[in-house]
Amino acid sequence: MKMWLYPLWVIINILIYMCVLGLWITAPEYKSLNIGLTVFSVTLTILLSFMRWNEIKIFLKSHYFKHVLYHVLNIFLVISIVGVLNYLGNRNYQEFDLSSEKRNSLSEQTVKVLEMIKSPLTMTIYSKREDWKPMLDLLKLYQAKNKKIKLNAIDTDARPDLVKAKKITQNGMVFIDYAGKESNFALGDELSVTNALLKILRNEKIMIYMITGHDELSCADNSNEGISELCHQLDGQNYEIKNLDLTQTKKIPADASAVMVLGPVTGFLDAEAKQLEAYLDQGGSMFLALAPAFKSEVYDNLTRLAKPFGLQLGKDVVIDRLSTVQGSEATIPIISNYDQSHVITAQFNLRTIFPLSSSVSTVEGNDSAVLLALTTPFPGSWAETDLKGITAGRAEYKEGQDRKGPIGLIGIGEKVGANAQKDSRFVLLGSSSFLINAYQNQSGNSTLFLNTVSWLINDEGIISFNRPGLSEHPVILSAQHIQMIFVIAILLVPIIFFGCAIFIYRRRRLL
Repeated sequence: MKMWLYPLWVIINILIYMCVLGLWITAPEYKSLNIGLTVFSVTLTILLSFMRWNEIKIFLKSHYFKHVLYHVLNIFLVISIVGVLNYLGNRNYQEFDLSSEKRNSLSEQTVKVLEMIKSPLTMTIYSKREDWKPMLDLLKLYQAKNKKIKLNAIDTDARPDLVKAKKITQNGMVFIDYAGKESNFALGDELSVTNALLKILRNEKIMIYMITGHDELSCADNSNEGISELCHQLDGQNYEIKNLDLTQTKKIPADASAVMVLGPVTGFLDAEAKQLEAYLDQGGSMFLALAPAFKSEVYDNLTRLAKPFGLQLGKDVVIDRLSTVQGSEATIPIISNYDQSHVITAQFNLRTIFPLSSSVSTVEGNDSAVLLALTTPFPGSWAETDLKGITAGRAEYKEGQDRKGPIGLIGIGEKVGANAQKDSRFVLLGSSSFLINAYQNQSGNSTLFLNTVSWLINDEGIISFNRPGLSEHPVILSAQHIQMIFVIAILLVPIIFFGCAIFIYRRRRLL
């Protein structure tokens, strides 16, 4: 081997060792890669040592080697001590919040929730590696309060197989495993984590009945026209879903937390509608999603159930011309306007899609009903009543016949049941296609749906944290103050440190 080639291989070997060390520290989950590089670097070291073994033996016996070894051991001991301290610090995470309002600590409600965890709980983040740090920083606050919590992080770019198996549709999903139960949620802030913990710590089972027998949307349908994605999301929230045929029962089961009528094609018998009405009078809750009624009166006995809650469904189709600008059709409104005052849509800013939707409006004189999502104002949108014209491919606003935007697309209401101890809640959605698989991956439909279901069954968890308000103490700096800060921080302090360094250096040279 040429004289210059051997030192080059030694440098390469050292660089590989540095890479191996960095990988074991920053990416320990890539065990195959790390072990492979480690074995390669050790093998290369043995090979290089064998090639210059005689020279190495002479060097090992020299006085210079003893001097170098002394310093290397000192450096190694310092690094080892720092490494052990860092490891212990990482394993025993502690927080110190010196802010007056304790804005960087967990709230008292969260601490009480964490005290309820009595057995090991695992939280696994599925996210891109570059997004790990802020997520883990938040979850480590929970781990510091309860040592039974274990944290894992999976790089979604490196493990697409797990992403597909877990049906992960967005970055930052967290899966919780506790006492044989599994739940998942999208990591946002402290509130999202605490509510997810509350749900998995819940002992009682929440039962949701899906009404069948009218060609409704099916959880078993994995095609674009099915709702298997949303059913999977509900299952991830520890909700139990059962099918219910009202022609085979006399009343809704007593354990029903809510019933859902999602996209029926045929109408309901009056006896079926009366079962639903009796259930609502007993304090039950219902989610009703209907497609535009091109057959006119087919859904009348269902839409009448929404009237006591202050909601009504229009016999029309919502037209949103601004959707065409975003590459959609006018009959597929793309929504980003929500009621920020309600808990369901508070701080909700995701885009949602309402394909082929009827208008949802509030009954005059009823203040309990709320429209959660609205189209753009007229002339951007309106409710078209000429259903035959829409089927023929034409839609035009007619004064006095059609209703000007903004148009409601989903509404909620509640009332005290006639014979119930609790409030009865109702959700009216004018677009059954809003729920199908085809519109879940590229929009916020699933998030809005899950938020609405949580409200429907009174499972919102903690709505907000009781934190003290931030007291503002503005500091007003004049131009002279800013100039003084610049002179001291940027000029004076560095000059003093450099001057001290030069003085100490000269004194040591004279000794």
